[in-house]
Amino acid sequence: MREAEYSEAAVEVLDILNHTNKEDVARIPQSFIKFLTDISSKSYKSKFNHEQPINGFNLRKQTKELLGFIYITWWCNKEEHEKYKNIIHENNMKKEKINETYNVNDIFKNKKENKIIQNENVMEKNIVEYKKENIFKKFLNKILSFFSITKGDKI
Repeated sequence: MREAEYSEAAVEVLDILNHTNKEDVARIPQSFIKFLTDISSKSYKSKFNHEQPINGFNLRKQTKELLGFIYITWWCNKEEHEKYKNIIHENNMKKEKINETYNVNDIFKNKKENKIIQNENVMEKNIVEYKKENIFKKFLNKILSFFSITKGDKI
C-alpha cells in the first residue's frame, strides 16, 4: 500500500519537475531523478493543470514530502536550510517526548501501581478487630436481655 502511494507520488513529482525551471531541476542529482523514475508507477498518470499555481494542485501527502525533501536538500539557501533543520529537530524532539509519555510498554504500568495502592488502602480501611466474648459475659448478657437490662442501665 505504501509503495503504491510513493510510486504515484513519484509520478506527480516527475510531472511537476518536467514543468519546472530547467536550472532548478539541474541542481537535483541525476541519481535522485533516476530513483524517482525507477519507483514511479507505470499505470498512473497525473492530471495537473500546469497553468495554475502549484498550491492549486491537489497534491498527495507523499508528493508534498518528496517536494519538501527536494527543496530542503537542493534548492534552499543556507539560512533556510538551517531554519528547516531546526524545525525538523524541534518536531523530532516533540515526537520523542510524546513517545516517552505514551510508551507502549508503560501504558498500563501506572494503572497497575495505582490499583495496588488502592487495594492496600481498601484493606487498611476494611480491617475490623474482632474480639471474642468469653462465655461468662455471653451468659450474663443473655440473662440481662431477658429482663431488658443493658450494660449501661442501673438496677
